[in-house]
Amino acid sequence: MSVHLVNPSDNSFGTAVITPRWLFVLAAATPQSTGDPILVDESLEQIAPESIMPGDIVGISVHTGNALRGYEVGRIARGRGAWVIYGGIHATLFPEEALDRGNAHAVVKGDGDLVWSKVVTDCLAGKPSRIYEGGRIEGSQFLAARWDLTPPDKYMWASVQTIRGCPKHCSFCSVWRTDGQQP
Repeated sequence: MSVHLVNPSDNSFGTAVITPRWLFVLAAATPQSTGDPILVDESLEQIAPESIMPGDIVGISVHTGNALRGYEVGRIARGRGAWVIYGGIHATLFPEEALDRGNAHAVVKGDGDLVWSKVVTDCLAGKPSRIYEGGRIEGSQFLAARWDLTPPDKYMWASVQTIRGCPKHCSFCSVWRTDGQQP
C-alpha cells in the first residue's frame, strides 16, 4: 500500500517556478507507518496510472484552474482500486462536486495539516468519512514541510507561507472565503 499525493496539471514541462507547498506539508502529515508518500507534481511530469495499486490512497488538491484534470486523475485512481481523497480550495468550496465529478471517497475541507493522518488511518481501516473538516489552523500548528522529498533542480523557488487571509473582498479570489479576512 502506498500513499500518493498528486498536484494535477494538464501541462508538464519538467521544471516549475514554485513548489506546491501542500505536497510537502501533507507528506509530513502522512503517518510514518505508511512510508514516504509518492509525490507527483504534474507540472513536472504526468502521473503514471500503473503506479497506482488497489488499496493505495491518492490525495489530490484542486483549485479551480486544475479541478477538471484533478477529477480525471481521481477517476483513474478509483478505477484502479485506490482510495481517492480531494482537498484544496476548490474542493473546500465545492465538496459535492469533488465527490461527484471526481469520484471521490472523501473530501477534506480546509487545512489538511492536522486531519490528513486521520484520513489515511480511516482509509487503511476501510472506513473513510465522506467529509473531513480540517478547518483553519493557527500558524503555530503548521507542519514543517518534508522538503527532503523535493526533486533536485526541478523548481526555481521554494514556497514559504508567511501569512494567510486577506482583508479584501475581491470577487475573483477565494482566499478571503477559505482563509478569512483577518491576516
